[in-house]
Amino acid sequence: MQERPIITLTSDFGPGPYVGVMKGVILGLCPQATLVDLDHSLASQDVLAGALTLEQALGVFPPGTVHLAVVDPGVGTERRALAVAGAGDLWVGPDNGIFTPVFLADPAAKAYEITDQSLFRDPVSATFHGRDVFAPVAAALALGRDPATLGPLVSDPMRLDWPRPRREGEALVGQVLMADRFGNLISNLPQAEVGAFLKDRQALISLAGGAVKGISRAYGQKEPGQLLALFNSQGRLELALSQGSFLERLGLKPGNERGLEVRVEAQ
Repeated sequence: MQERPIITLTSDFGPGPYVGVMKGVILGLCPQATLVDLDHSLASQDVLAGALTLEQALGVFPPGTVHLAVVDPGVGTERRALAVAGAGDLWVGPDNGIFTPVFLADPAAKAYEITDQSLFRDPVSATFHGRDVFAPVAAALALGRDPATLGPLVSDPMRLDWPRPRREGEALVGQVLMADRFGNLISNLPQAEVGAFLKDRQALISLAGGAVKGISRAYGQKEPGQLLALFNSQGRLELALSQGSFLERLGLKPGNERGLEVRVEAQ
């Protein structure tokens, strides 16, 4: 156990008391914990956005960090509560696919259904498992509880249908996963796969509403208002508008960009 264990928090709770309440539960049980907010501005019930947020935490925090994720449209139903040991860390949250990046990064990751109700707050609200189930379990893990003692091993944890690039004739085709707060469109096209496809040839990248030749290294390489493509800090191909919002240029509201086709051709 770390002297000052780290617990990250990710949710779709937004502003309001819910995040603070979860922190209060954790600190009441594990006052020495260091709490780190990853993101609480996720769109309501957007499990994929939650998964993409957790993906960015992979390999970043000290080994043994506990990651608490609550994007839980199935709260109060029969959906399982999970504790996952994988990628060097521990993960706590609903069994709805939010931990897909962990399973992809670490095929040996193990998921356990949380059935030890002695850890839960009493009574357990049917609408706030973040407070009554996941927060106390995260605290217990931070204090050294073995996740294997929380409940039975789960052989079939839910996984999202993680979109993969595909070859279509002479093009590599992907799709937009999300827009960030700057209006940049982030695709599912990884740098290694794009590089192997291009083989040092120039790229022509197209998406509804625009096309760009070549891949830039930084946003500032294009004049303000110009469309550009680059590989972002996650190693994914991204389409952006220099000093502007490509999402707004396309006239889209946040969330409507998801699934837009991105085509890469070699010239």
